[in-house]
Amino acid sequence: MQFNSIKFWLLLVINSIIFVSLSITAYISYNNALHELDEIYDAQLARNARLVSALLHNISFEDTALPIIIAVPNIIDSGENQTAAQQRQYSAHKYERKLAFQVWQHDKLLMESENTLSFPPLVKNEGFHELFYQDELWISFVLYLPEQDTWVVTAQREDVREEISGHLALAQIRPILVLLLPLSILIYIVIKWVLLPLKQLARLVAAKSPEQLTEITLAQPAELQPIKLAINQLIHRVAHFLHQEKRFTADAAHELRTPLSILQLHCANLLDAKTPEEIKQAAESILLGSKKMTHLVNQLLQLSRVERIADTACSHTPLSQLLNNSLAALPLPLLESTEWQLTLDPALNIYGEPFLLSIVFKNLLENAAKYAEPEQKVSVNAAKNHDNALVISIINPSQIKPDVNRMGERFYRDPKHQSINGSGLGLSIVMRIVELHHANISYQLAADNFNVTLTFPLKE
Repeated sequence: MQFNSIKFWLLLVINSIIFVSLSITAYISYNNALHELDEIYDAQLARNARLVSALLHNISFEDTALPIIIAVPNIIDSGENQTAAQQRQYSAHKYERKLAFQVWQHDKLLMESENTLSFPPLVKNEGFHELFYQDELWISFVLYLPEQDTWVVTAQREDVREEISGHLALAQIRPILVLLLPLSILIYIVIKWVLLPLKQLARLVAAKSPEQLTEITLAQPAELQPIKLAINQLIHRVAHFLHQEKRFTADAAHELRTPLSILQLHCANLLDAKTPEEIKQAAESILLGSKKMTHLVNQLLQLSRVERIADTACSHTPLSQLLNNSLAALPLPLLESTEWQLTLDPALNIYGEPFLLSIVFKNLLENAAKYAEPEQKVSVNAAKNHDNALVISIINPSQIKPDVNRMGERFYRDPKHQSINGSGLGLSIVMRIVELHHANISYQLAADNFNVTLTFPLKE
């Protein structure tokens, strides 16, 4: 299993959480058990002291050697090797040596258990105390009987309490330690089963080929739905891109076939030409055809580039600067054959990619000049509208009545205007760039005008 695997990390994290949680639980249980045992044993110490004090009334210490030593059986502690039933076969218990008591009267030791012969001196202070004896911590309880001036001391070793608390905590964590490996195997199986849809999704994606870019319809859990949606969107984009590539290749082959045939025909005419006039005419035809082909190739390449662009690096650019630069880029005959009128606020800015926007305005202004009547005035107006958008209108006084529904269609040119130079790709390029800028373009037919309106969102 790889270290960067989801299965590995899920297995590691889940098992770690289980182990840490159970360890914390065992620790808390141990401390709680120790606290409860402390209370129980403290109560026993107090009760034993009162029992001893009650027995003192029936014991006579006259003519008795003091102190009276109470024997304590010495049974070897065999740990957990014996069961409770086996330990009960003895007449004593191994923990008796861990319990002790003393009785003092008038600062004189009257009675004590055998295991307190070197016990620390009496602490004349009622209540519970901690003391060290033979390198062991003892918990003692001191009871004072004022009518007899008697002190009763009962004690118990602390390790008794810790041993029982440890047994309780271990009893909780031992099954977990035993079940940790089976639990890990079970968790691994569950994780593998839960991640099975992801594996199936990966298998489906890997099986996709450029010829079979269909949507993934396999049912997926809610957590994988965003991934499935993103993959389907990617498949759509790839399929669209491949479709564009095929379309571009087919369009280029189709559109270049005719001018190449014409060039071949003119070359044949040039070879057959016998007079200088025929040679000149054929050469001029070849030059004109090559210019048209160059324009077509440039338009095809430009269209291919803009269709590959997914996002633009936009900035604010003065609109008047873009329009003036686009006008300056027009061929001189077109520029001089038309009167241009720009009506816009010099402070207006347009938000977009300057180079792409210059392509838009150059194509639109070039079309306006091509299709305008000679010596007519083409008006370019720009202003903000009530929706805080920038609206640019190009008003072209022309008798042209194209099919507005087909404007922007690749290689479409109105049959009545085939004599005007063009490839039918300019508006396709314009519409793609307008789409990239989340803008809008529309066409309006009037009695004597053909208007193009661009609407760009304004950005602060």
